[in-house]
Amino acid sequence: MADHTEPTEEGPRRAPATPGPYTIAAVARAGGRAHPAPDCRPGARPPRRRDATRPRAAGLLTVREAGPGDHDAALAMHRRCSRRTLGMRYLGPPDEADGYLRHLLSPHFGRTLAVQTAGGRLVALGHLLWDGDEAEVALLVEDAWQRRGLGTDLLRRLLAMAAGLGYASVYVVTRALDAAMAATVRKAGVPLEYQVDGATLVVTAHLDERLIPASGPAGLR
Repeated sequence: MADHTEPTEEGPRRAPATPGPYTIAAVARAGGRAHPAPDCRPGARPPRRRDATRPRAAGLLTVREAGPGDHDAALAMHRRCSRRTLGMRYLGPPDEADGYLRHLLSPHFGRTLAVQTAGGRLVALGHLLWDGDEAEVALLVEDAWQRRGLGTDLLRRLLAMAAGLGYASVYVVTRALDAAMAATVRKAGVPLEYQVDGATLVVTAHLDERLIPASGPAGLR
């Protein structure tokens, strides 16, 4: 898949991010106060064993890179998501969620990982979005596939990808009341900082270039 962000000796060349509900809320970062996470112990740092984005064979599910060609499948996944799930992910009206997909799936603005069933249906998406010298991570898991560890696995893979591209940290923007997303980030096993501004929570994860994803849930390859 074509990519406009190849690493160089100076670090990856990153296209500027287009402002939108799926990127960081600048007001939240500027106005919120940073708080160290209560569980900010670094996770295990074994040597990198493989490219975290390489597709792997699956008995039940496959994790692979996604791109513009997956637009229709991603739209179909939106249709199977509840309005609450879409609202939590996009921090805005669920009816506007479909309009973000072309941007999110474009390699000009970042990288996307998809979890796909054996029948070819997308059930989860994870995005690593370029934002100048920073990067944002965003996750969407279809309702019927939530609480199975898919979001945690995708997050770990995206953090490993970001670390491999030279990012020292990434951030996640979510609703302060989204306990499931906050728990997913805590499970990543990296040092965290929190910024809270009203209903918005920004979690910054500090990375290490040796970071690799842990084993995913049963059936996820």
